[in-house]
Amino acid sequence: DAAMPSTGTRRFVKPLRPKRLAAPDRELRPGFDDSDTPMARIELDGHFRELNARFSELVGYSEAEFQAASWPPVTDRENLAKNRQDLRVLMDGEVESIEVDTSYVHAQGLMVPVRGRLSVVKDDRGDPSHLLLEVAAPQRA
Repeated sequence: DAAMPSTGTRRFVKPLRPKRLAAPDRELRPGFDDSDTPMARIELDGHFRELNARFSELVGYSEAEFQAASWPPVTDRENLAKNRQDLRVLMDGEVESIEVDTSYVHAQGLMVPVRGRLSVVKDDRGDPSHLLLEVAAPQRA
């Protein structure tokens, strides 16, 4: 282990400015896009399709960029098996929603906690249409 020599000066790293996230290329939906609650629409195959502005801010990606992500997040290896089992129970109709506690990698590289509720949204016939992820407000000490 070779130690770095001390120069006696400190280096300050300028924090990254949050990038301006593009508005989604779709019609905005009241109750979703204007909500203060971070929310995401997830297809039944687990792929993210729509994010509201608060969810985009949380993860640091635009809606289009985050469509490469999926549920459950594979980066959360510790909880992956549990999240997959919970998703199966949800998709089998045993429950209407599940509590989630996981994380995603923010665009700046940090892990951001995603805690809240994942629910099945049904269509007019009562069949599963998609999943809705609603992230709870962060707990304050």
